[in-house]
Amino acid sequence: MPKFPISLEKLVWRHWRLVSVITVVAIIQLFELALLQVKYDIFIGGFLQPYAYLTLFERLGFILLTLWYDFILFGLIGVAWFYIADRLNKSGILIYYSFTVMILLGMGTWLGLKFKILSYFNDTINYQIIANLGGGSLRDGLLYAANEIVLFAGTMAGLIVLFILIARFVKNHQYVRDYHNELTESHGLKWTLTIMILITPLLTYAVSDSDYWRYGLSKKTSYNLITSGLDWLTDFDRDGYGLFGYPKDTAPFDKRIYPGALDIPGNRIDEDGIMGDAQLIPLTPDPLRNIKPRPGKHIILIVLETARFDLLEQRINGRYVAPVMREVARAGTSVDYAYSHTGYTTTSLMAIFNRELIHHDHRIKLLDFLKDSGYGISIISGQDESFGDVATFTGMNKTGNYYFDARTAIDDRVFPSKDSGSLRLSEERVVEQFQQRFTELDFNQSQFIYLNFQAAHFPYSHPNMQKILIDDFIPRSEIRAENRERVAETYWNAIANADWAVGQVVEMLKSKNLYDQTTLVILGDHGESLFEDGFIGHGHAINHAQTHIPLIFNDPKIEIQEAIGQIDTAEMAIRSAFGLPNQWLDQEKTVFQLVGNLKLPSLIGHVKYGGDRIVFDFRTEQAFLSELKQWKPYQDWLKDPQQKERMTNIIREWENLKWHEFEYRQRTKFPSVQSFIHQH
Repeated sequence: MPKFPISLEKLVWRHWRLVSVITVVAIIQLFELALLQVKYDIFIGGFLQPYAYLTLFERLGFILLTLWYDFILFGLIGVAWFYIADRLNKSGILIYYSFTVMILLGMGTWLGLKFKILSYFNDTINYQIIANLGGGSLRDGLLYAANEIVLFAGTMAGLIVLFILIARFVKNHQYVRDYHNELTESHGLKWTLTIMILITPLLTYAVSDSDYWRYGLSKKTSYNLITSGLDWLTDFDRDGYGLFGYPKDTAPFDKRIYPGALDIPGNRIDEDGIMGDAQLIPLTPDPLRNIKPRPGKHIILIVLETARFDLLEQRINGRYVAPVMREVARAGTSVDYAYSHTGYTTTSLMAIFNRELIHHDHRIKLLDFLKDSGYGISIISGQDESFGDVATFTGMNKTGNYYFDARTAIDDRVFPSKDSGSLRLSEERVVEQFQQRFTELDFNQSQFIYLNFQAAHFPYSHPNMQKILIDDFIPRSEIRAENRERVAETYWNAIANADWAVGQVVEMLKSKNLYDQTTLVILGDHGESLFEDGFIGHGHAINHAQTHIPLIFNDPKIEIQEAIGQIDTAEMAIRSAFGLPNQWLDQEKTVFQLVGNLKLPSLIGHVKYGGDRIVFDFRTEQAFLSELKQWKPYQDWLKDPQQKERMTNIIREWENLKWHEFEYRQRTKFPSVQSFIHQH
């Protein structure tokens, strides 16, 4: 086996500590970037990803930044490791090999946990389930899960091969020489680290101000650890925010003021740093409290996952994608301006069932009202309703309710993963359960049935989905902006599958002469960008594609000339079922929307009848008015007499929602679903 020239061998040994760190950084960088690409499509753009590094310059810039933070983190660990070795008088190649193996195994384990690459292989998966995923073919089922299998197996195999090669390299080369006794160890690692550490605070401060670079780097372990450390060092008032994280603390020596702080109304302190001290606005009375609970028409509420408003008019190859829903809308009512409040599934469902955007008791929950009215409750869902505690906080899983979801029928899932957010049943399976439950119900009693169809969930297909409008689905790996037409066709075929399922429900009702005795409500949980705005997915923008949803009733007697939010749909359904006036005519009413959590969202918005909206971006403190198609600092809009009220209203509503939820939690000691209020 060839050997290094003696001079090169001595040079490598002299700088072996620096070489060890560089080796570790290179290997970890390779694996972590591969995982980031697989999970987030960070170099090509993908589902729910607002940013991607697409050009050579962008990719090179991102990789150099990740190398910088990796080198600092593992360099510091290396300095500590070698210092301890020196103190223990340990030397030789074994020290460097042990350092390399320890870091690689530690980071390999962490990355495995972080990216859940084992989530597709759990204790109950079996060959039959895999075969079912592949339409009855074990080979196809394995191919369907191939991305995750290859990633996991490749990572493990790569690490094993690497360690074997290093061991053989050490064994077969002349590193038995006592170079460590003959040569003075270079201080290259320490000097390099010292210079980089001095520059890092300036670099991190700049990165934290850039949404673009921060987006990718925030998924890197090294960046997060270093940023957290710098943030902790500059958190002078110990309020949990410093000068290097995002968002930054604009008042680092005043612990009362920090990003997302609860702005206490009337105390003359602007705790959240936006638009002065909050002003308390009482919650509006609940109109449902004026309706006496009683039996009424049956109610079937169908929620369509990821349903865009334009589904009623969309055609593929000359065919309408949703003929059944078109007919329901034609004979009933289709709401022109209905909106999701959040663009997320769990919060949308809680808005629909709990009729509000916060945890509070001022509004009666839909299921509580129907129970008091004598309705039987049946929950039949194609997703795992325990995800985000939806089933608990809406009352779906209360004793006495019929409850079936993707967790209940976990062996019938269409994808391998058992993660709550990934569990999904086919439309055929949900329809089958509906038909079974339908035959068991006593329709002399008023019945409420909730159905959730997951057809249009990303990636808009599964192996057994019907190809109603197209011949082939676009593979997940090809879902990119340049293939937007094929992506859209696959999506609309998924909507056609949801429409088929709605048709089965309508057919069952009509076969039992119950259609006219039933209020049928069909709506989306949120919309979906299909690359028309440069992105795919939902929940990262407040716009038409991601928040404008279909809302259809089979009742033609509903009059609507205002923007409708999901919190309004339960009252509309109850009024229809009870035969009460159902008029919604306030064209100035606004629907509140947000991206992120209520404590400190990325965006908040108001949209009203006609689609006119205002959006406030907390990251830049600028606001966008759709009719003017213009972004400005929010202070400039406050100076505009025509826009001051709109700008004020959107901030005040956000602050008041936070305050009323805080007051409720304080009063009831209600358990927290997410950290809305910062705890000192």
